[in-house]
Amino acid sequence: METIGIWGDSLLQGVVFDEKQGKYSILENNCAVAVAKKTGLTFSNNSRFGFTAPKGMKSLNKALESDTEFAAAIIEFGGNDCDMKWAELSAFPDIAHDPNTPLDEFVSCYTNMIESLKGKGITPVLVSLPPLHAQRYFDWVTRNGLNKENVLKCLGDVQYINRWHERYSLAISELARKFSCRFIDVRDAFLSERDYQKYLCADGIHPNRDGHALMEKAFCEYAEKYAH
Repeated sequence: METIGIWGDSLLQGVVFDEKQGKYSILENNCAVAVAKKTGLTFSNNSRFGFTAPKGMKSLNKALESDTEFAAAIIEFGGNDCDMKWAELSAFPDIAHDPNTPLDEFVSCYTNMIESLKGKGITPVLVSLPPLHAQRYFDWVTRNGLNKENVLKCLGDVQYINRWHERYSLAISELARKFSCRFIDVRDAFLSERDYQKYLCADGIHPNRDGHALMEKAFCEYAEKYAH
C-alpha cells in the first residue's frame, strides 16, 4: 500500500496536555493513529512539537530528496507560526512584536511545499487549524509570572489572539483554493459544535481526546470522499 506523508506540528503528532500529570504527552489513539486503524492507510508521520512552517519545509524538502515515495502529503502548520514571544511582549509592551513566522513568510513556505510536492507528482493535502480559546490561551501563556497588563497592552484585547490565529487558517484555505489542493477543514468540525472549547485542552489550543475524535471524523470523511 502507498504511504501518505504527514508534516505538521504537535497537533498531528498527537500531543495533548495531561492535567493529572501536569505535562504534555502524546495521546496513544490520536487522530493520525485512529485514522490509520479505521481506513487501513499507511502514514509516515513527520510531525514534531514546536514545528513551524519553515522547519516543516526543510524537513519535507529533505525527505523529497530521498528515494521515499508518497502518494500524498498532509501539511498542517500555523499554531506555532502565529504564536508570539510572550516574555518579550511582557517586558517591552510599547514596541511592535512579530510572530514566530510572519504571515507572508508562512504563505511563502506553504507555497514552496505545495510546489515541491506537485513537482514530484505527490498530492498535497492542506489542513485548516482548529480554533483556539482566546481567554484560556491568554491565561495559559501568562501563567508563569508574565505581566498580563503589558501583554494585553500589546494585543489590544484578548480576542485579538483568536483573530490573529484565524488569519493563518484563512491563509491555508486560500492557498488550497489558489493551488487547487485537497483540503481537510478540521476547523469547521470544531466550530460546528455548540461548545467547541470542551474539545480543547487546558492550554486552550491543543485538542484533547474528544478533539482528536472530531479531527478523526473529518479525516475519515475526506478519505471516504477520495477513496475511488
